[in-house]
Amino acid sequence: MELSITEAAAAYQVSTQTIRRRLTNGVIKGYKRQTPQGFVWVVDLEGEPATTPPIDDSADVTLGADAVVVQMQARIDSLEAQLTTRAGEVDHLHQLLARTALNAAPTRPWWRFW
Repeated sequence: MELSITEAAAAYQVSTQTIRRRLTNGVIKGYKRQTPQGFVWVVDLEGEPATTPPIDDSADVTLGADAVVVQMQARIDSLEAQLTTRAGEVDHLHQLLARTALNAAPTRPWWRFW
Protein backbone atom coordinates (compact mmCIF):
# COMPACT_ATOMS: atom_id res chain seq x y z
CA MET A 1 0.00 0.00 0.00
CA GLU A 2 1.40 3.38 -0.99
CA LEU A 3 0.64 6.45 1.11
CA SER A 4 1.74 10.05 1.30
CA ILE A 5 3.78 11.17 4.29
CA THR A 6 0.70 12.72 5.89
CA GLU A 7 -1.36 9.56 5.40
CA ALA A 8 1.47 7.38 6.74
CA ALA A 9 1.79 9.62 9.81
CA ALA A 10 -1.91 9.17 10.49
CA ALA A 11 -1.65 5.39 9.96
CA TYR A 12 1.32 5.04 12.35
CA GLN A 13 -0.12 7.67 14.72
CA VAL A 14 3.11 9.70 14.68
CA SER A 15 4.13 13.09 13.29
CA THR A 16 5.12 13.71 9.68
CA GLN A 17 8.64 14.55 10.88
CA THR A 18 8.91 11.10 12.47
CA ILE A 19 7.90 9.51 9.14
CA ARG A 20 10.55 11.58 7.33
CA ARG A 21 13.19 10.55 9.89
CA ARG A 22 12.22 6.88 9.58
CA LEU A 23 12.45 7.13 5.79
CA THR A 24 15.93 8.65 6.12
CA ASN A 25 17.06 5.97 8.61
CA GLY A 26 15.63 3.17 6.48
CA VAL A 27 13.19 1.97 9.14
CA ILE A 28 10.31 2.25 6.68
CA LYS A 29 10.51 2.00 2.91
CA GLY A 30 9.58 4.72 0.49
CA TYR A 31 10.61 6.47 -2.69
CA LYS A 32 10.29 9.84 -4.39
CA ARG A 33 7.72 10.17 -7.14
CA GLN A 34 8.04 12.92 -9.73
CA THR A 35 5.08 15.23 -10.17
CA PRO A 36 4.70 18.39 -12.30
CA GLN A 37 5.31 20.45 -9.14
CA GLY A 38 8.43 18.49 -8.10
CA PHE A 39 9.17 15.32 -6.17
CA VAL A 40 6.96 13.91 -3.40
CA TRP A 41 7.68 11.07 -1.00
CA VAL A 42 5.55 7.93 -1.24
CA VAL A 43 5.64 5.56 1.74
CA ASP A 44 5.36 1.85 0.94
CA LEU A 45 3.70 -0.05 3.80
CA GLU A 46 4.38 -3.47 2.17
CA GLY A 47 0.98 -5.00 2.84
CA GLU A 48 0.66 -3.65 6.38
CA PRO A 49 -2.79 -2.39 7.29
CA ALA A 50 -3.19 1.37 6.95
CA THR A 51 -4.44 1.71 10.52
CA THR A 52 -3.84 -0.49 13.52
CA PRO A 53 -6.22 0.47 16.30
CA PRO A 54 -4.79 -0.15 19.77
CA ILE A 55 -6.44 -2.90 21.80
CA ASP A 56 -5.90 -1.14 25.12
CA ASP A 57 -3.53 1.43 26.59
CA SER A 58 -1.00 -1.07 27.97
CA ALA A 59 -0.74 -2.95 24.65
CA ASP A 60 -0.25 0.36 22.80
CA VAL A 61 2.64 1.34 25.09
CA THR A 62 4.28 -2.07 24.63
CA LEU A 63 3.98 -1.89 20.84
CA GLY A 64 5.42 1.63 20.90
CA ALA A 65 8.38 0.53 23.02
CA ASP A 66 9.05 -2.43 20.71
CA ALA A 67 8.94 -0.16 17.68
CA VAL A 68 11.43 2.21 19.31
CA VAL A 69 13.76 -0.69 20.15
CA VAL A 70 13.61 -1.95 16.56
CA GLN A 71 14.24 1.55 15.24
CA MET A 72 17.18 2.12 17.58
CA GLN A 73 18.71 -1.28 16.74
CA ALA A 74 18.47 -0.48 13.02
CA ARG A 75 20.16 2.86 13.67
CA ILE A 76 22.92 1.21 15.73
CA ASP A 77 23.56 -1.36 12.99
CA SER A 78 23.76 1.43 10.41
CA LEU A 79 26.19 3.45 12.51
CA GLU A 80 28.39 0.41 13.21
CA ALA A 81 28.62 -0.28 9.47
CA GLN A 82 29.57 3.36 8.86
CA LEU A 83 32.19 3.20 11.61
CA THR A 84 33.77 0.10 10.09
CA THR A 85 33.88 1.79 6.69
CA ARG A 86 35.44 4.94 8.13
CA ALA A 87 38.08 2.94 10.03
CA GLY A 88 39.15 1.30 6.76
CA GLU A 89 39.30 4.70 5.06
CA VAL A 90 41.45 6.13 7.86
CA ASP A 91 43.87 3.19 7.62
CA HIS A 92 44.14 3.68 3.87
CA LEU A 93 44.80 7.42 4.29
CA HIS A 94 47.51 6.71 6.86
CA GLN A 95 49.23 4.39 4.37
CA LEU A 96 49.06 7.03 1.64
CA LEU A 97 50.41 9.67 4.01
CA ALA A 98 53.33 7.46 5.01
CA ARG A 99 54.20 6.84 1.33
CA THR A 100 54.01 10.55 0.56
CA ALA A 101 56.22 11.46 3.53
CA LEU A 102 58.91 9.02 2.34
CA ASN A 103 58.91 10.48 -1.18
CA ALA A 104 58.98 14.11 -0.07
CA ALA A 105 62.47 14.31 1.44
CA PRO A 106 63.85 17.67 0.21
CA THR A 107 67.52 17.93 -0.70
CA ARG A 108 67.83 21.55 0.43
CA PRO A 109 65.74 23.97 2.51
CA TRP A 110 62.96 25.77 0.66
CA TRP A 111 64.43 29.19 1.44
CA ARG A 112 67.78 28.59 -0.30
CA PHE A 113 67.74 29.72 -3.89
CA TRP A 114 71.42 29.06 -4.71
